[in-house]
Amino acid sequence: MAYAFNLLSEQDLPALQPAIEDFYQHGLKQHLIERADNLHLSALEFRPPQYAETIVIIPGRAENEHKYAELFYTLRKLPLRILLLFARGQGKSSRTIPGSPKCHIEDFNLYRQDIEFMLEKLEVKAYRLLGFSMGGLISTDLCVNGTRRPERLALAAPYLWPAFNLPAPVLRAFVGFMGSIPGLKTSYTPHGSEYARIPFEDNYHSHSRIRYEIYHDYYAAHTDEAQAGPTYAFVRQSLKKQQELFTRKFDFTVPVLCLGAGADQVVSTPHCQAFIARHSRDIVPPLFSRITGAYHDILNESDQYRNPAMLRILQFLTA
Repeated sequence: MAYAFNLLSEQDLPALQPAIEDFYQHGLKQHLIERADNLHLSALEFRPPQYAETIVIIPGRAENEHKYAELFYTLRKLPLRILLLFARGQGKSSRTIPGSPKCHIEDFNLYRQDIEFMLEKLEVKAYRLLGFSMGGLISTDLCVNGTRRPERLALAAPYLWPAFNLPAPVLRAFVGFMGSIPGLKTSYTPHGSEYARIPFEDNYHSHSRIRYEIYHDYYAAHTDEAQAGPTYAFVRQSLKKQQELFTRKFDFTVPVLCLGAGADQVVSTPHCQAFIARHSRDIVPPLFSRITGAYHDILNESDQYRNPAMLRILQFLTA
């Protein structure tokens, strides 16, 4: 079914922000789902009385629910059920190191298992999936290795390989060694630290000042939700999953769209493009498109990058 997606512009946001905040506070349902291992997993849902499709979103590392308030508000009049799912350690889900905001995981497969657990508990059967950044890596893993696979998969700047200026073997060896030592694997990497707000002028995630400031103003008012940088174990586990997906032989059997950010300094866009190219002869060949000039955070970018990318993602997911 074709929908009219009336995306907001940056000029609209100051006037609309009170309405967006009200909808975020009162128009969405918060879920806190308990696992048998005493972990709680969080999800945010918009569910109209009648809906034609279900769209599931898996956000990036250390993101909060509020960042997606604009998107929820934009889609509120459409017959779409929208679920924002946070695996352990992310969003309002249980921390993986109790009392610590560090981004840490002992086994990357646990993220996929958390998402599948939530899909079951929330009675999600047929669905379309959008994964951003780390959520893109989890989404790809779910599409390849999961038991509850999506009908369609859209990837926005997926974390299929980090944008490090180190040869892959050196990076794997260094992180693999550091990430396996008991005393070091829960330590921050050189790029990891407690959350600290970076001035807009120094950031390399978004060209949109207003979207950037709204995102970080929320963190300033909700310090308990601010999350920190990655540990060596997290990076090691991510690299293992990335390498697995690159080397394993499999075919995509559902439509896949991957959008890479042309000026990404977090994720390696050339690796994303190479990954998609490896599957050009699959049962259902995936599509790749580069958003020239865009920073990593495509979903929170300035209008010139975000809106065409978002429109293409939404049209693809609802086709």
